[in-house]
Amino acid sequence: MGSAMRRGFTQLLDALQPFGLRETSKGWTSRCPAHDDHNPSLDIKPGDNGSPLLKCWAGCSSEDVLKALGLSWAEVLRD
Repeated sequence: MGSAMRRGFTQLLDALQPFGLRETSKGWTSRCPAHDDHNPSLDIKPGDNGSPLLKCWAGCSSEDVLKALGLSWAEVLRD
């Protein structure tokens, strides 16, 4: 993603490292920190404006994911 990535986005990816973060062709995947995830169910990709889009296929909200990581949208969206 290069220099267009927000600092907060990088912080989010760093926080997901212990959950098995790995790069995919469309972004990243990880075990979800908001539930007892044994198989990666969290997809992370950059939105059109450089903000992260989070999708937990088990149904956790983006807010729950960030809360489990000790982050807020304000931190993740900072430049």
